[in-house]
Amino acid sequence: MINNLTQYVPSEVCLACDGCCRFKEEDSRWRPVVAPEEMTSAVQEGLARYILTKEALDQKNRIKTTRCHDGTYQCRFFSPDGNICTIYAYRPFECRLYPFVLMRQRQGIVLTVHLSCPHIQNTRNLMEFDRYVLYLKKFFQMAKVRRFIRKNAALIDDYADYQDELEMLFLIEM
Repeated sequence: MINNLTQYVPSEVCLACDGCCRFKEEDSRWRPVVAPEEMTSAVQEGLARYILTKEALDQKNRIKTTRCHDGTYQCRFFSPDGNICTIYAYRPFECRLYPFVLMRQRQGIVLTVHLSCPHIQNTRNLMEFDRYVLYLKKFFQMAKVRRFIRKNAALIDDYADYQDELEMLFLIEM
């Protein structure tokens, strides 16, 4: 499992935001995929009964949602009380990576950034952002990370319907 990824968005920003972990549709493509290695880690940590249930994951290992009172949906592991993830220490790789998103394009696997994230909107043109993108380039050059990505093709999706929300950053050499 890849759990040593430094998070870009500071926790206090995440805790104050009302965007992540919430979806317009029950089966939103933005729902994170849980990789088999992450499931194994959950079993080892004793979380299997909590995470690895038919109620929690669909057939493609995407986390299911629960319906909110306003007709939207939220991640099954999201708690609006405190705006927190109930499995934060064991959250999937896609959650750790967000607001950066792996996307399949003709030329291969591309790392993009979700421009809807308020923190990205506030930092996109700062050196802080550029330094983090360089960090991600090095991160995705690591052999164990490339192996993880190759083994887990479901982590890479086609977000063509969301092109206006995503900015391509770089091609990941596999």
